[in-house]
Amino acid sequence: MELGDFVRGERKRQGLTQQQLANKSGVGLNFVYQLEKNKPSVQLDSLNLVLRALGYSVSVKRDFRPWDEPVQAPVENAAEAEPKRAAATAKRRNTEREWGAL
Repeated sequence: MELGDFVRGERKRQGLTQQQLANKSGVGLNFVYQLEKNKPSVQLDSLNLVLRALGYSVSVKRDFRPWDEPVQAPVENAAEAEPKRAAATAKRRNTEREWGAL
């Protein structure tokens, strides 16, 4: 489900028209329309106003993982994670050595 689909569903669940949601949240009708159509140009501050009017909020959390590093599924415990981390580090070092030799 995309964010616009969520907003549209929640707006309808609460019995609001797009105009009522726009008035309640302090944004323009066109913004609500674009948001519900999942347009990519939605501004975060305006999005927060709409979500707050529906009783929700968004929080942004910093992710310290480099963007090009694949996301790994969570592991059950730290003892399970360490061998995987060590193998990944060794592989990266070997690759760095190979490229350094060129």
